[in-house]
Amino acid sequence: MRRWMATPFVFVTAVALTLTGKAPQAFAEDPPPPVEETFKTADGVQLHGLFLKSDKNPGTDPVVIMIYPPGKDRDMKMGDWKGLAPLLAKEGYNVFRFDWRGHGKSTDIKDTKKFWDNSFTGAFNNKLIKGSPAMAKVKAVIKNDLKFKDLTKPDLYLPAYVLDLAAARHHLDTKNDTGDVNMSSVYLIGSESAATIGMAWLASEWNRPATAPTPNQLAAMGGFPTYTVVPQPLNGGLNSEAGADITGAIWLSASRPKEIDDKLVKAWVTGLMDRREILPFTPQIRDNNKMLFLSGQMDANGKKQSDFFYNEVLVAEPKAGSLLKKLDQTFQREVKATNLVGVNLLGDNAKLGTEEDIIKFMAKLQAEKAKIVRKQRGFTSPWFVNLTGPNSLGFAQP
Repeated sequence: MRRWMATPFVFVTAVALTLTGKAPQAFAEDPPPPVEETFKTADGVQLHGLFLKSDKNPGTDPVVIMIYPPGKDRDMKMGDWKGLAPLLAKEGYNVFRFDWRGHGKSTDIKDTKKFWDNSFTGAFNNKLIKGSPAMAKVKAVIKNDLKFKDLTKPDLYLPAYVLDLAAARHHLDTKNDTGDVNMSSVYLIGSESAATIGMAWLASEWNRPATAPTPNQLAAMGGFPTYTVVPQPLNGGLNSEAGADITGAIWLSASRPKEIDDKLVKAWVTGLMDRREILPFTPQIRDNNKMLFLSGQMDANGKKQSDFFYNEVLVAEPKAGSLLKKLDQTFQREVKATNLVGVNLLGDNAKLGTEEDIIKFMAKLQAEKAKIVRKQRGFTSPWFVNLTGPNSLGFAQP
């Protein structure tokens, strides 16, 4: 296991790129509060988020999206996300966090027809939510709200959250187009099972154009590609894939729910299954989306799960003779003697230096993308993600 902070080159470079070379300091005064915002998913759920703009140059500064693991009694305000957000804003990042569907205030189904009848999450919604049209005793009453307690098998519902992350990206892309942020450089910071959601979403982003195809582009390609549904094969004539905008990701105690096939998660990136090399779905993730995996030194399960993503999904340090090259800016690190998990690795109570590690890691990566200019995205609505079946992310039907 490589400890990225222990490598002289990375440590010295990262320190040089921070403003002070010291650990980020807490604000002497309370930072300005984030702005509450709402946005809708492709299947009609209204989500609530909190946006904190950068203290430096918001319109040209990158964006950090924070995602927590879905679960009972969890929301975006739990844990010390709120402590990390102003530290990142002070360093020059716009910060956005939001509640997954069925969490916090994100409980309103604004378009019931889309929610229950669409081809991409409809099966998940009907089969795994109590009170769905498929389960309802009174068919005339259409359920128009969703709470986590309504889920019959929460871990099997995990694929549906990919649409929430896609909607959050679309919401931020609209901010990009009005000059409020720069979506040419995006970071994910997530904990536990959010890593699995994030990997699936990244796979879909590499199969989506970064900007809405123009009518001329669509005509020249026979009407393809379209951003309505991803993943899908991308034909030529596009500026770039949307996945190229994701500069890096930091995962706190990354984990994979046992209901999600480990072979599927591997196939998204490297395609390494049963000692055979098969065609990976989105190999671009390895070289373009740099990652830092953090877990407590005394958290045996956390270390095991991080190993899965680092060594098996990304194959960051391939064995001799492999066709894969070693990754030079993706790291795995054990946080000093602690058994704390996920977001609990953050905050003054932990005093583990996790925030410092995150900011140094991001500073190194951002130095290479700082001059990338904002480009107009041009999307008019959030997009669906094909979760099951042919030409999809490959999740099992619920």
